[in-house]
Amino acid sequence: MTRYYNRKVKESPLAVGDLVLRKMEAIEKGAVQGKLTPNWEGPYLICEDVRPGTFRLQTLQGINVP
Repeated sequence: MTRYYNRKVKESPLAVGDLVLRKMEAIEKGAVQGKLTPNWEGPYLICEDVRPGTFRLQTLQGINVP
């Protein structure tokens, strides 16, 4: 099953300047806000490639995201 699935998945590399969404788990969505809380936030702009798979993000207004 893994081979069948992986054949159909297309890799989409991210680069500086791309718009991305950030998963809310990254900022501890938690159970306090309930199940109707959005799972994603953004869009954010990739401003720097720190290492493969790790990026520094900015809001569309140019403010860095911690």
